[in-house]
Amino acid sequence: MQEDPTAPAGGQNAWPSAPAYKWACSPTTLTTLDTNDLEVRSGVRGNFWRSARWTPDPGSLDLTPKVFEQPDAIHSTLWYPLASAHSPETYCFVTSIRDTPVRLVDASDGRIRATYPIIDHRERFIAPHSLAFNPTASKLYCGFENAIEVFDVASPGYDTAERLKTVYARREKGGQKGIISAIAFCTDYSGTFAAGSFSGSVALYSEDTGSTPLAHVDGVKGGGVTQIAFHPLSPTTMFVASRRSSAIQVYDTRDLSAPVSELSRSGSTNQRISFDVDPWGRWISSGDEYGSLGVWDISDLASTSEPILKERLHDGSDSETDSNSEVASNESSKDNVSGSESATRSNTASNIIPNGKPKSRYPSWAARDAKLRVWSFATPLDSAPGSASAIASVQELSLTAAAVSTAL
Repeated sequence: MQEDPTAPAGGQNAWPSAPAYKWACSPTTLTTLDTNDLEVRSGVRGNFWRSARWTPDPGSLDLTPKVFEQPDAIHSTLWYPLASAHSPETYCFVTSIRDTPVRLVDASDGRIRATYPIIDHRERFIAPHSLAFNPTASKLYCGFENAIEVFDVASPGYDTAERLKTVYARREKGGQKGIISAIAFCTDYSGTFAAGSFSGSVALYSEDTGSTPLAHVDGVKGGGVTQIAFHPLSPTTMFVASRRSSAIQVYDTRDLSAPVSELSRSGSTNQRISFDVDPWGRWISSGDEYGSLGVWDISDLASTSEPILKERLHDGSDSETDSNSEVASNESSKDNVSGSESATRSNTASNIIPNGKPKSRYPSWAARDAKLRVWSFATPLDSAPGSASAIASVQELSLTAAAVSTAL
């Protein structure tokens, strides 16, 4: 493992200068946030982190975690692309909550700025499984079963959205069936976006053509797509991750017949295991089901397969990489402790105790490692606790994870 020879050495790196990641050294922990510390306030015991997202603005200086409780389970969260703590009107994020309209939440105080309701044919609220803003941040795309709802961000409320049906009939051929679980826009401002489903399909669409797919992606592995991302500097490069898959697949959108490369990682679980591409398009990082952080050099995708770094951080984790040599990771696994033997959360737990009396309807779970950590791969000067980027990430992660902590 070698240091990046093209990155500037030491010091505070101002945008757009690439940071100097020290992959050859063990990371240092900048901060830790335990879900057990949120139990008193949220009233939810034995919870664990589901996701962590960096704020687009690395300049927040608030070290105090903020907890915004929500009324029900949270499916997805997403920062407004222009969010900045120094610009209060943009400092917000959207969240999808079960049986509730999509909310635009103020990141300063948690108040609801606007709601974007999705209603089915039985007049029930639908909580989308995926959220994405278009490149101009004027439209919000929400993926759910067999459809994508498109809202004008400036026009919240009822009867303001356009529904793109990915399939019109149960036996229709050529459509994209299933829950739309991932949406990502191409970085070239062309309006092209990719949508993935839990049925294992990925298709390319355009804002101009609506629900008519431009192309379908072949060779997608796994039991359902969990994340899609485009390369920040190469708009034709697309990354696809799926549950129960041992690799992140890399596609060239000019030829979708097969992936051009695969980045190996352990991911046999049904849970979402996130990855993140750094803003300069040099590195991609991901957790795995065993709690290890993997980092790949994607400057030459044709020869990239195994990670240049693999570091054990948790008992099961996701990861996010920011623009200042920091990486965030969070634990996302539980053990069933309601019976005599331990089992993973995906296994079925018995509801009868040895003496024959019925137990609670819900099994008891205990998190293996319910901590969210921010790690630094920079020099000691770069990773000083007072750095704005580290503080911003702590606040953002608290916002995202606090909503998750009330979801179960």
